[in-house]
Amino acid sequence: MANTKYKNLLIVESPAKAKTINKYLGDDFKVMASVGHIIDLPKSKLGVDIEHGYEPLFEVIYGKGKIIKDLKKAVPKDGKVYLAMDPDREGEAIAWHVNSVLKSKNVTRVTFNEITKDAVLEAIKAPRDIDENLVEAQKARRVLDRLVGYKVSEVLWKKVWYGLSAGRVQSVALRLVVEKEEEREAFKSEEYWDFGVDVKDKNENTLKAKLAQKDGKKYIPKEKGDVEGIEKLLGKSDYMVKDVVVKNIKKHPYPPFTTSTLQQSANNVLGFSSKRTMAIAQILYQAGYITYMRTDSFNLSSKAVDSIRDLINKRYGAEYLPEKPNYYKTRNKGAQEAHEAIRPTDFAVSKEQIEKQFGSAEAKLYDLIWRRAVSCQMTDKRAEVLTVSLVSKDVKKPEYVFTLGGEMTLFDGFRKVLGSHKAVDDLQEVAKIEKGDVLKFVAFSKEQKFTQPPARYTDASLVKKLEALEIGRPSTYATIISTIEARGYVVKENKALIPTDVGRIVTNLLRGSFKRLVDYKYTAKVEQELDDIANGKVKYVPVIDGQYKPLVDEIEKAEKDVNKEDVVILGKSDEKCPECGGEMIVRVGRYGKFLSCARFPECKGMKDLSGNEESLDFNKYLRPEKCPKCGGELVLKNGKYGKFWACKDYPKCKGIVPLLLVEKCPECGHPLVERRSKWGKSFTGCSNYPECKYIKKQAKKKKERGVSV
Repeated sequence: MANTKYKNLLIVESPAKAKTINKYLGDDFKVMASVGHIIDLPKSKLGVDIEHGYEPLFEVIYGKGKIIKDLKKAVPKDGKVYLAMDPDREGEAIAWHVNSVLKSKNVTRVTFNEITKDAVLEAIKAPRDIDENLVEAQKARRVLDRLVGYKVSEVLWKKVWYGLSAGRVQSVALRLVVEKEEEREAFKSEEYWDFGVDVKDKNENTLKAKLAQKDGKKYIPKEKGDVEGIEKLLGKSDYMVKDVVVKNIKKHPYPPFTTSTLQQSANNVLGFSSKRTMAIAQILYQAGYITYMRTDSFNLSSKAVDSIRDLINKRYGAEYLPEKPNYYKTRNKGAQEAHEAIRPTDFAVSKEQIEKQFGSAEAKLYDLIWRRAVSCQMTDKRAEVLTVSLVSKDVKKPEYVFTLGGEMTLFDGFRKVLGSHKAVDDLQEVAKIEKGDVLKFVAFSKEQKFTQPPARYTDASLVKKLEALEIGRPSTYATIISTIEARGYVVKENKALIPTDVGRIVTNLLRGSFKRLVDYKYTAKVEQELDDIANGKVKYVPVIDGQYKPLVDEIEKAEKDVNKEDVVILGKSDEKCPECGGEMIVRVGRYGKFLSCARFPECKGMKDLSGNEESLDFNKYLRPEKCPKCGGELVLKNGKYGKFWACKDYPKCKGIVPLLLVEKCPECGHPLVERRSKWGKSFTGCSNYPECKYIKKQAKKKKERGVSV
């Protein structure tokens, strides 16, 4: 302990958070950061003492020794140490870890939901002890994830190949993506027809009606013959208004953002990935502009509600202000209702101010949060929904009913702030139509269509599904998705998550041998048990014991029963083995698909399928003419370091050609090639190296602050 000018030391996780808080506290305080966790389980071994109550064998994280030394040195001799980490399990665990290394007697815990001067000062006035139950819950999560990940991953290494991984939650998320793809593959598209009639009202306005019913039942023509039959039957008959139905509806505002709904909305509206959304939200929180961004509560503080209501009244008018504040109740049983929803800390701060300080991405996300928080306290949107039913004036049986209409906004309410992404029909002309009116026939309209398979998951829809299944927690959604991407289990195309062959293999093995691990209800049950530890209802050891012992049995059975050669099989092929003429099957290796003789290992005939020349942009890359060794044909292959050209007679001929660019070297005229340095840095250089040592200068990318790409 040191003799210091300051009396109190306040410790947070991040330097950015420390910088913001430092502005609010006087000379009596020194604010420092632990820079996240300071201790963790070791990377190179299990790190859990299974024989002695599953005790985690934490170690100081590499590079954190100096931080710990500086924190110890900064502890005031007679003052207090305030541990002000985030208000969740993770933050509580970091606080406990820091306390365990400081060993200071005068340590206390403080939490705040927003980094504002008032919130920080109020928190310091109301310190508490570290919540041991929350710490135990986080320890249980970390240990359980390590046991599952470490032990099951070992099975994947043995039965598939080295470097694969499994996880208690990531594997369930992957299963969802894989099964959605299987649904799409099993889907059989069916033909149907959009059929309608164009008519004119008495003012010569053309109106478009769609076929909706046949003899009182919903009806959609299935084929061209159905459409032609209706056209022939109805002919050029005029149409009579059978019914006019007017409904007045109210649409309630959406609740303020939770972590999951923020990720969903940012993905749908802004195109941000979950990872990017959380990275930007973290910056806004640490700078004091929004409340804590890891929450599953819809609650807003009374102070925040009063502030929003005052803003609505002054800026938009009394008609947009409900008589009483709007309150929202979450359906999530495990939600932490004590926390607040995500909102701005000061509604006077504009998106322009945020953009000036940080950038456009931060401004866009802040604006999204601002609009959602303000609109949640506004009045309902009121609209009129009009439906007009038409039938043939001349043909009575069968009765084909055509409908037209739409929605007309009477009062925009909360949509004034939130906006609308939905086109609204203008019903002014339609509204003049009355029952019994006759409308003149103009023409039939028809369009052949086909039913579409279910949509693939996006970040937004996967987060929504995980939340609905009660799998994971707000703080984990972004990490789950980024993990299965980083592992190469899924790829992202136009926001859609598509499983790779490796992802399918891993899922198939886990579904076959670790049914319990990837069961949706089981995973949700584990989350509930972790919540029970946090609430002091159950103890750490029995929970871990109840999960680990069945896992050991599953591992032993998998190691005995699973055949490595069978795991990597994707299906049969129509091609014949080049060696023996027998059947070939599709297998997956480390670098992609290939064909292998069904008689393997007796016959080692194989054919590479991994290159996929169609995926190569030949406007950017050259297509080499022949093998440099034998003059034979070259085929595209995937290797450890990416795509390359290889002789089709490999391994008899080992001629290879790198992926050459169309662009020429300005110094010697040879094609350029993309390379990687021994430090892993990508660059473009001359293919004639070492004779020519030209390296293309890379254009400097404008760095967007706070965005994790």
